[in-house]
Amino acid sequence: MKSNQTIMKKISALLLVLLPFIAFSQNNFKAIDSVLSVYDQGVVPGVSVSIAKNGKVLYSRNVGYADVEANKKIDDKTLFCMASVSKQFTAACVVMLEQQGKLSLEDKLSKYFPDFPEYANTISIVDLLNHTSGIKDYIVLSMLRGDHYMLYKDQDMNDILKKQNLDFEPGSEYSYSNSGYWFLVKIVEKVSGKSIIDFAQENIFFPLEMNNTKYTYDPYSVKHMSKGYVETDEGHEISLQKEGLISGAGVVSSVDDMQKWLFEMHTQKVFGAAFWNRMVNEEFYEIDKDEFYTKGLVIDTYLGEKRIEHGGDVDGFHTLTEYFPEQELTVVIFSNNDEISINKINKTLLSVFFKKIISTITEDEKNKKVSGVKLTEAELKKYTGDYVFITYSFNVSVKEGELFFLQGWNGVGYSVLALGDDKFADKDNEDVVFSFSDIKNDSTGLLVLNQNGQEYKFDRKPVAQDVNEFVGSYYSAALDVTYNFILEEGDLWFVLGTEESVPLLHQGKDRYLSPFGNLTFKRGEKSKLTGFLLSHERARDIEFVKVPARG
Repeated sequence: MKSNQTIMKKISALLLVLLPFIAFSQNNFKAIDSVLSVYDQGVVPGVSVSIAKNGKVLYSRNVGYADVEANKKIDDKTLFCMASVSKQFTAACVVMLEQQGKLSLEDKLSKYFPDFPEYANTISIVDLLNHTSGIKDYIVLSMLRGDHYMLYKDQDMNDILKKQNLDFEPGSEYSYSNSGYWFLVKIVEKVSGKSIIDFAQENIFFPLEMNNTKYTYDPYSVKHMSKGYVETDEGHEISLQKEGLISGAGVVSSVDDMQKWLFEMHTQKVFGAAFWNRMVNEEFYEIDKDEFYTKGLVIDTYLGEKRIEHGGDVDGFHTLTEYFPEQELTVVIFSNNDEISINKINKTLLSVFFKKIISTITEDEKNKKVSGVKLTEAELKKYTGDYVFITYSFNVSVKEGELFFLQGWNGVGYSVLALGDDKFADKDNEDVVFSFSDIKNDSTGLLVLNQNGQEYKFDRKPVAQDVNEFVGSYYSAALDVTYNFILEEGDLWFVLGTEESVPLLHQGKDRYLSPFGNLTFKRGEKSKLTGFLLSHERARDIEFVKVPARG
């Protein structure tokens, strides 16, 4: 449910170090135990893992603490916030109502929200289920307004979403939107005449004997609930979880309960084949090659195996549920530690069961020195300059005959070795490679960081534009908020309300990049600035108008 998280939260001189993944026989769980043991050191939040085949649990382990302050460890009864894993249950409620003849997935949003703008006539329930509605994500909208989305009530959502334009024609694109699932929750409640808490309890959780699973506005008030923790300079801090509405999250559950849900997905004994066919096989949207979204579930291929899955993230909690139909394998991984990567755990875990060799790199090989080639300072000079990616930047210079990288977000600096062909490597980790391209007039235009197979493209920072004319206030009617642009040490920054000032990165003429998205300034007669458009990937083209300066 989180909005975009930092792609590179922390890159030190060695960047991120991944644990080596080695294939083991199916009955050898040492690799999994080894990974989980890392999170079983001291009184810290941890992880709960369960793997079952055809309903029979093959591996289960809990490490760490559900409640650090109360010194309470995670056990089989411990509950976690499901975050976006909740979406499949909201979708299931909708499908059940259709099977009861109380709605159709082809119904338009306007049928249930007749007072909404004209766009509600173009959006179907299927569009809401599959994130193809074009409705802006309210979590992003709250960020752009300087609000906290957990404080929103249903009336707040109603008022905010009424003011927004669609990002695209419904059904034409995919863009993850928690707003769509808020509409779905309200539709379930309007059609059934019950709260989603009661409807899901009666129609899903009770029939499956998921006795510890429920929708809730206040997770920490539920018995056996774990606390979610985020790491701060002072240690682990409990994350805020109480919300004023239920939308794309809201469910709390345990690994044992979620195994019951996944086993039902496999057997189809309780809800029947027609229900599961509707949930999984009909009206899906192709996100990418061999990756589909349908009704709160992602269908893809992982390590060569067909998978039905969904993950969830809110501050302090990470969740993942998976069903591999051809293997009859179901996997549940929950964590109440914001720093834990459950995807790493998952990859190691599945390498055991699928007998896949994820990597055979040994620690000695990973840490061995990378040999390089010698370049002159004149040859290195073309790579020097400032490069930016979203809100991250590198300053590249030459020091003592080597290329030197300075990370703009944390001040960490280090030299790299030249490999030839405009490529450079971290001296201590050959999995981290920098490459330069778009070379014109002895100057490079693009820096690509390849970190363990993931690529991040940093563009050369363009020649500065006179920023004085951008200073001033800009108002958005859609957000009902004013951004104030100021100068700090010659650079353009903006301030939202009482928040601290935020720097803008120049991307070219009249284009800037902020932590909230891209800003494209607009001009009128005689090239006078009139405002700008702010675009986030989940909330596009929000208009701001320049406020005339007071005389």
